[in-house]
Amino acid sequence: MDDTSVLPAVPDVPPLQRRGSTTFLASIGLVWFALCVVVVARWVGSDQFTPAPKIGPDEMETWRLIALRVFEVISLIVLLLFLWYSVIKPVRQTGRLSLDGRFVIGGLICFVADAFLNVQKYLFAWNSENINMGVWVKFLPFHGSDAPTQYAESLIWGPPMYVYFCAGVAIVACYHAKKVRRRWPYISKVTLFVGIFVFEFLFDFIVENVVIRTTHAYAFANTYEPLTLWAGEVHQFPIYESILVAFVGCVFTWMRMEAEDHPEGLSPIESGLVHWRPELRGWVRNFAVLGFCMVTLCFVYHLPFNWLGLIGDSVADMPSYLLPA
Repeated sequence: MDDTSVLPAVPDVPPLQRRGSTTFLASIGLVWFALCVVVVARWVGSDQFTPAPKIGPDEMETWRLIALRVFEVISLIVLLLFLWYSVIKPVRQTGRLSLDGRFVIGGLICFVADAFLNVQKYLFAWNSENINMGVWVKFLPFHGSDAPTQYAESLIWGPPMYVYFCAGVAIVACYHAKKVRRRWPYISKVTLFVGIFVFEFLFDFIVENVVIRTTHAYAFANTYEPLTLWAGEVHQFPIYESILVAFVGCVFTWMRMEAEDHPEGLSPIESGLVHWRPELRGWVRNFAVLGFCMVTLCFVYHLPFNWLGLIGDSVADMPSYLLPA
């Protein structure tokens, strides 16, 4: 006899409403924003809020110092252009932020997470000639007692990297992906994203190696040698840096592409907005995109980069101006 035949009939019930990833990501974004406020406030109010001291006998060549200043100016101009075209101009025209604008602002806020690179060990070296006010790493969670607390995290060229390697590559990739899809309308997403990944990998590899070799603005102090080019040199480069950055760019590109294909222009990040009251949707959307930015950067870039660096033993031969105080 079938046991189910003796069970009482269960009336039809409406399906549970789903809020998608929006509520979850908005919660992460809100927590991350609060943490950033606390970390920055503690840093600004401490004796760590001062330009990192210059140590050692090594001096930068004049041409490198000029190249560093040029890189800072170019980075600042690029950031201002992104702020104008992705944030200020759309808000003036429509009265609200676009997804690109939220990506730009999210990238700038997530720059606070950049200090996680050295939260346990000096993996990412900074030039003491960078325009800086020290670093806030001491006030981040998980900071090790033996980790450095005084080095020159750049306030000029650092934040723009979190914009053009995330929002920037997504905007460019989506623009060219549209042309590819018009030319080959039956191209699969896998094939399309393989091409996007290659483009973003090459973009990062070229930009970072040019910057490192010409300006010494930064260096990879400790890397995983089997995946490192020019191991032991001041310009040693972990190939996984470009791989991870390309993956980050692909995730941002995917979100932007999904939003372009959606009839209401919503990305999967914003899929649950319909379940929120209209007066709260703007705030929920902002924090959801911020949460997405942080989750992507943390799990796709920072965690694997730190793990590979901590298990690595390729130490760069660096001049003193790239060492922490």
